[in-house]
Amino acid sequence: VYDGHGGVRAAEYVKQHLFSNLIKHPKFITDTKAAIAETYNLTDSEFLKADSCQTRDAGSTASTAIIVGDRLLVANVGDSRAVISKGGQAIAVSRDHKPDQTDERQRIEDAGGFVMWAGTWRVGGVLAVSRAFGDKLLKQYVVADPEIKEEVVDSSLEFLILASDGLWD
Repeated sequence: VYDGHGGVRAAEYVKQHLFSNLIKHPKFITDTKAAIAETYNLTDSEFLKADSCQTRDAGSTASTAIIVGDRLLVANVGDSRAVISKGGQAIAVSRDHKPDQTDERQRIEDAGGFVMWAGTWRVGGVLAVSRAFGDKLLKQYVVADPEIKEEVVDSSLEFLILASDGLWD
């Protein structure tokens, strides 16, 4: 799930390139978590280069999932979420990346940025998520480093929901 802001350019780009970049990654099978992390950042860099003459505030959140063998790997940046059902219980397998979270705020401030209230907490007074693809003007502070969670795929795993904040909020 890719949820664009500042237009659809970033979400469309990530949708078209992220998984093709991932399956070409040399560590895709041997170290899938590392491959996912590197691919998120590669796709972000490629988008920023490809979109250099376009809007500099285009960005996208992402929540992705892939099954490799008996492992479900969920990666996210921003506020698109992943939830699984196991044994009838809903379990969050992602967390929102918001600038008011202590660790996210610290990372932003350590990079020289700031977080301020403007109807909600925002990076640089502009963006309500602290991790995303794109967002060239804030890229020093808004990273595309995904958080990656792993779950075992077995008979207790009933389903997975990936959805943008439009569903969850």
